[in-house]
Amino acid sequence: MPTHGCEHLDDQVLTRIRNVRSSREHWLEDFVRYTCLECEETGSFSLLNKHCEKTSSKHQFAINSKEVYCMSCRDIVYDPSLVFATRKRKSPQLSEEDEAYISANTVPKPCGREGVRGFFNLGETCYMNAVLQMMVHNNLLGQYFLGMGHPLHTCPISKEPEKKNDSDDSEDELGDDRDQKTCVACAFTELFSDANTVDQPAPAHAVNLLFASWKHIGHMSGKGQQDAQEWFTIIIEKLHDSAINPTQNPILQSNHPKHCQCFFHKVFYGRFSSEVTCDVCKKATINDAEYSSVDLDFQKQKKRKKKLLKEAAAAANPSAAANASTKKNQAALQTPPPIPTLEECLKAYTAPEALAQDSQQIDCRTCEKKTTAQKRTRFRKLPAILTMHIKRFGIKKPPGSATNGSNGAYVLGTPEKYEGKLDFPLVLDMQPYIVNAQEGWYGDVPKCTYDLECVVVHQGDHAHTGHYYAFCRVPMGEGKEMRWFKFDDEIVSATTTEEVLRQQAYLLFYGLRDLPRLCGPDQRNGDVKMENGD
Repeated sequence: MPTHGCEHLDDQVLTRIRNVRSSREHWLEDFVRYTCLECEETGSFSLLNKHCEKTSSKHQFAINSKEVYCMSCRDIVYDPSLVFATRKRKSPQLSEEDEAYISANTVPKPCGREGVRGFFNLGETCYMNAVLQMMVHNNLLGQYFLGMGHPLHTCPISKEPEKKNDSDDSEDELGDDRDQKTCVACAFTELFSDANTVDQPAPAHAVNLLFASWKHIGHMSGKGQQDAQEWFTIIIEKLHDSAINPTQNPILQSNHPKHCQCFFHKVFYGRFSSEVTCDVCKKATINDAEYSSVDLDFQKQKKRKKKLLKEAAAAANPSAAANASTKKNQAALQTPPPIPTLEECLKAYTAPEALAQDSQQIDCRTCEKKTTAQKRTRFRKLPAILTMHIKRFGIKKPPGSATNGSNGAYVLGTPEKYEGKLDFPLVLDMQPYIVNAQEGWYGDVPKCTYDLECVVVHQGDHAHTGHYYAFCRVPMGEGKEMRWFKFDDEIVSATTTEEVLRQQAYLLFYGLRDLPRLCGPDQRNGDVKMENGD
């Protein structure tokens, strides 16, 4: 009968453990210190795990007088024969009922959860499911929510007692109060726990998070398709609200976002530096602004690139350009559909822009008059998870003027979607787009390298119709090889890097490669120590 709960704990190892215990007269009874079964190495779990790695997993077990720690499983393992072998145990035998129960309920414990899980669609909730797949597969967020970063039993929001009211018809009066008692971070903690359950292969569900989302985001409540980027932007704001605790650190709830030191601000939020320079006196005014996603107008870049390609074709074939009326010459001037790149969009985003129109002119305090100016936006602070928002949704204005009829009523346009491919890299270097080291926050940072972690794709005519799905990069196997998977609600399928790069992306999530610079060495209990503050 297989009684042991670890796949590495075989009969030979059990015999060796019993022999070692019986040969040693004195044991260190400190419950956090164990001794390697193969040598005299003694220490805590973290030290022994490193010891196991140094020995190429040959030294796999550590023991004390009562327990066995498996360094491959990274857990304390149990075997009845070891417990009954101790002198304190009076009954050395299991009853038949105990044997039957253990045999039916005990399986070898895997070294960790393997595989990936989808999320059930709860009624047009694919917009939420696509973003959640990025979050549950992010290592930094996993350490926070699975490591007691937001303990459910001590949350001051969800544990606050309900407001009592003698009136039965007081739902409207209690509505706002109940909203405050629904904690988004608690819902995320439950979701991370559910999504990482070892013995649950079925798709997970985010019912509590959906309910919390409806409570906190009124205009996105109820059944109906929503914009995935809008939901992501608001939900991380709600995570920030649930993370701050002004009684412990008043600076966390500062109205100035620049001063916020909460975990979610450091993971999701960065800062822009907007510099406006007067064309006359050359005096510059610099302002900072916070961002949670970078909004890139790929359609504008697509038109610009198309114009450049046409000019290049005309320069290469001047005779066809001179007489472009004939079909033959028109065919000669045709160019392939332009495909802008993410780097081109970022370069245009951070390039100087002339403010020459009358409506754009600035009131220069030095010149004491309205002048033209140059405006330039660059990145001053980068987050751990960098979100690129490819602007694909807009409003199509009706032909003619913006008014309709003799009464001059404003005519709303119809929503539309901008189709087309945008080339994006697997590795993104943000160094060319940040404030120069001698000018700003970064100091001597040599590189700002990001790796692509998730791609969210939208199919449909506009943001509030159609369907969302995601591609995520997930570590698999003993070697933790990074593999791509497609998450289409509850349907999960393996895919290739080439397939991912062919997608018409709506959201791109990049993870900072050099996380040790952002995080301190101690990340236990969700205490992720960031060092990239202002």
